[in-house]
Amino acid sequence: MKVYRILKTYRTIYKNLISLKKGDTVNLGEEEKEEKWKGWIWTETAAEKGWIPLQILEIAEDGKTGRILEDYTAKELDADEGDSVLKIKSLNGWTWSRNMKNNDEGWIPDEIIGNHI
Repeated sequence: MKVYRILKTYRTIYKNLISLKKGDTVNLGEEEKEEKWKGWIWTETAAEKGWIPLQILEIAEDGKTGRILEDYTAKELDADEGDSVLKIKSLNGWTWSRNMKNNDEGWIPDEIIGNHI
């Protein structure tokens, strides 16, 4: 894994983020239409709602529900311009990263991650 420099300060947009366990069932909404973030789908449970990557979802035959294939959280990562982050997993225009300044982890948009250091 490589360390990268943050190009622009980023702050969490959504506050009550969805957190799911492998095997959980979700109701499916609309897929993301913006080209740079295709591959995300809006989902809801009885208690939470949020965007999840299609790669971790097994869609039921009815097309209205799905089963989660791995533990997942939509937690976003706050980062300041110039921070160093370790990329852990990239999906659909976002990367699960660790901020080297405070060891906090979360999703951050690829468009603000610069070249590796």
